[in-house]
Amino acid sequence: MEEEIDLRPYIEALVKNWMWIIGAAVIAGVVALAVSSFLPPSYEATALAAVTESSAVVEFDPRIRSVDDGQPLKAYPEIALSDDLMAALLAEIVETTPDITSIEDLRKILDASAGADDSLLRLTVTYHDPEQTAEIANRWAELFVTRVNEIYGSTGGDQLFFFEAQLADAETELNATEQALIEFQSRNRALILENRLSALRQAQANQLEKQQQIASILQDTTGLLEQLGQGAEEEAAGYSDQLTALLLQVRAFGGSGDGGDTAVPWQIQVDTSQLERISREEQIAGLTGLQAALMAQLAGINAALEELEPQILEIQQQKQEADTESSRLTRNQTVAEETYTALARKVEEERITSQDTGSGVKLVGKTAVPEEPVSPRKLINAIVAGMLGAMVAVIVILFRQWQYDNRVETEGTEKNS
Repeated sequence: MEEEIDLRPYIEALVKNWMWIIGAAVIAGVVALAVSSFLPPSYEATALAAVTESSAVVEFDPRIRSVDDGQPLKAYPEIALSDDLMAALLAEIVETTPDITSIEDLRKILDASAGADDSLLRLTVTYHDPEQTAEIANRWAELFVTRVNEIYGSTGGDQLFFFEAQLADAETELNATEQALIEFQSRNRALILENRLSALRQAQANQLEKQQQIASILQDTTGLLEQLGQGAEEEAAGYSDQLTALLLQVRAFGGSGDGGDTAVPWQIQVDTSQLERISREEQIAGLTGLQAALMAQLAGINAALEELEPQILEIQQQKQEADTESSRLTRNQTVAEETYTALARKVEEERITSQDTGSGVKLVGKTAVPEEPVSPRKLINAIVAGMLGAMVAVIVILFRQWQYDNRVETEGTEKNS
C-alpha cells in the first residue's frame, strides 16, 4: 500500500503561526500602499471616431465608376499608430510634453482599439497630466480623422485633382484630333473622287451596254449572211432580206443615235413596189461591210473598256484611302470627345462628393479633461500585496514544516537501525 500523507501537522503549523501570516499580509499591504503613494498619478482620456457611409451616390457617367469595397475597419487601429501620424502628433505636442521625445515614447501612452462595433474606434491616451492627456487625445483623433479621409475618402481632394489633370489632358487631345480633322477636310478629295468614279462607272456601263447590243446585231447579221449564202449569187435578193438588212443598219447606226439597239422612235412604211431589186451578191457585200463596221465598233468598245478599268481601280484606291483616313480621324475625334465628356462629368461628381460631409470617418466627440486618475490604485495595490504576503508566509510555514517532518523521520530511522 502506498504511504498516506498526513496533513494534520501542516494544518496545525498554519494555525499555530496564523499571526505570522496576518503580519506578513499587513506588512506587504502597508509597503504597497506606501509605494503607491509615492508613484505619480496617471490619467486616461478616450476620444471616439466613427465610420459613416453616405446614403447618396453621385454618378453622372457610368463609364467611369469608383470602386468601393467598403471601409477597411480592421486597418484603422494600425493607421492610428502609423509612423507618419505619430510624427505629426509628436510635432504638435513636443513643446508641452518634454518627457516625450520620440515616436516610441509616444506609442507607450497611446492605445487604439475597436469599440463595441467595428465602425467605432477608441483612441485612448494615458498620461500623468490630465489637461495634456485630454489635449493629446483630441489632437490625435483630429489628425487621424483627417488622414483616413484623405486616404480612403474624397475629402482630401486628391481624387478631384487627379481627374482634373486627366480632363486637361483629354481636352488637349480633343483639340488636337479636331484640328487634324479640320485640316484633313481642306484636302479631302473623297467627294470629287466619288463623282469621277460615278462618271467612269456610268461610261463603263454604257460601253458594256453598247457591246451587248452590237454583239446582238452582229449575231443577226451573221445569221442573215448565212441565209443569203444558201442561194445563187445571180439570183436577186428577196424583199424580206432587203428589209431585214435595212433594219439591221438602222439598229446599228440610227436606232438611238449612238448605235444602240433601242426601239426605233419612228415607224417605217415601205412600198415594196418602189424597192430596187438587187442581187444576192450585192446584198451579201453590203452585209459584209456592215459586219466589218460592227466588228470595228466592238473592237473600239473593248479598247475603251480596257482603258476604263485601270482608271476605275486607281480612283477606287484613292477614294478608299481618303475614306479610311477620314474614318480614322473621325474615330479618334469621337473617342477623344467621349473621353473628355466622361471625364468632365466625373470631375463634377468629384466636386460634389468632395464636399460630402455625410460619409467617411468623423470625430464623434472630443474627450473632456479627466478628473480622477486611473493609477496608481492604492487600495487595490494594498489588497493584492497583502494577499501575496499572506501566500508567501503560508508557503514558508509549509516548507519549514516539511523540513521538520523529514528531519524527524530521518532521525527515527537511524535509531531503529
